[in-house]
Amino acid sequence: MQKHIFITGATDGIGLALARIYKEKGARPFLLGRRSWSACPDLAAEFPAADYCQADLAQPDCAARVISFLQARGVERLDLVIHNAGTGFYGRTASQPPASINQLIDVNLTAPIALTQALRPWLPAGTGQIAFISSVMADLPGPDYAVYTATKAALDDFARNLRLEWRGKVIVQAIHPGATRTGMHAKMGIPAETMDWQKFPPAEKVAAEIAKKIVGKRPSTAIGLTNQLLGWAGRNLGWLIDPMMQRQQAEKIRVHPRSSASPKTCAITGAADGIGKALARRFAQAGYAVVGVDVDAERAAQTEAELAAAGADISFVLADLSTADGIETTIAALNAPIDILIHNAGINAVGHFTDMPMPKQRKVIDVNLRAPLLLTAGLLAKDVLQPDGSLVFVSSLSKQLSYPGAAVYAATKAGLAAYARSLRVAFGGRRHVLTVYPGPTRTAHARRYSPDNSREDGRMPPAQLADAVFHAVEKRQSQLIPGLGNRVFALAGRLAPGLMGLAMKKMMLDGLDGRVLTE
Repeated sequence: MQKHIFITGATDGIGLALARIYKEKGARPFLLGRRSWSACPDLAAEFPAADYCQADLAQPDCAARVISFLQARGVERLDLVIHNAGTGFYGRTASQPPASINQLIDVNLTAPIALTQALRPWLPAGTGQIAFISSVMADLPGPDYAVYTATKAALDDFARNLRLEWRGKVIVQAIHPGATRTGMHAKMGIPAETMDWQKFPPAEKVAAEIAKKIVGKRPSTAIGLTNQLLGWAGRNLGWLIDPMMQRQQAEKIRVHPRSSASPKTCAITGAADGIGKALARRFAQAGYAVVGVDVDAERAAQTEAELAAAGADISFVLADLSTADGIETTIAALNAPIDILIHNAGINAVGHFTDMPMPKQRKVIDVNLRAPLLLTAGLLAKDVLQPDGSLVFVSSLSKQLSYPGAAVYAATKAGLAAYARSLRVAFGGRRHVLTVYPGPTRTAHARRYSPDNSREDGRMPPAQLADAVFHAVEKRQSQLIPGLGNRVFALAGRLAPGLMGLAMKKMMLDGLDGRVLTE
């Protein structure tokens, strides 16, 4: 039986090279690209228009277009799906336009997730295979391409958690090529004198190695020994690599004087309830003027009144961070010099991935990842963040463990951690960047998304977490896993990732009994 292969980003580079490989092997490749078939002469010379799907992965209807394409051709089976399409940006965070940030998130992360869900019925049980083409940069800080590294790290974590959920049903891989001689570097805006991409291996050679890795079916693998070593070093030697890169970046940074604004200001997203409210109370107690951002007007008013009655200097910006208007409103409203910016707002959607409505999944991406990236870039461009201030990113303990049943949530939190790491290096130690990995916390959010709340007493009180974050900011720590128990679990996840992943699957996913938990 002839194999059917679906490849995104197939108009040139690695994608086109992969299409040629599978065609030579006798398979039938179905190819996806943004440009029209006639506008891709190399592709059009070798592949029929009938096997080409024109779709823009940055658009929310891309999955629907692919499904219509397959149905129109009577395709009933896909043996292999290769998520190869990707885009990038080179430059400082403050210089990246919102449209570019959105495009990277949509093409590199949201589209592969949406297509994976849509194409699940086409994948034969037990033999169907999905390969996510990530990057070796997913494991390394990227001071000049922070959003790119964030999206690739998020894609990796999505694949890791989906692999646990679909174990025995669909083979899920993440493959990490290194720099390749394609047109992507020029599109990203990297000057040739900064990076001579002509020295990189050609797309044909990298594609051949990718095809071999696909046959090998290893869950996560890099192309070439050099990239394997780079990835290992990025995962295990960050304590050595990151400070070295920070020092290199520090030499390029022009130091601006600190504003003398008083009192100091702390801006917190998702501050009306739960962890955000506890953070607002703790920093207000320390003398900070607190500006909260939240979508819930009623709870924001209650929190503002409660903390103001206790002597806090607190105000709220009402904004929906899942929307472009909400992001713009927040950036416009934050005018005073900000000493501490805490990205705390977050939502979840828990259940079997194929049962989860895609609009819910998109909203998780929008609130948990897109909003912090857009807000950070916007406020840096606006120059309201103090040059020696702190940025705090609330990630999740799922980064160290796994979260099958909430693969998209886990992906966003891993992407957020990677973004924070890149910023930490990019700032050269001038600004402080803290990444927080909370475990289960005693909040309404945790109760809403848990399959079993019988262990409520074992969750960390929000006030305890907020106090730990406050002291970590004061000490200018780079990482915080609050609580001894959480640190033990994180270590176990690092030493025995497979075992902990299966344990998390049994505890989280299997305990849902088919339920879907959303806001």
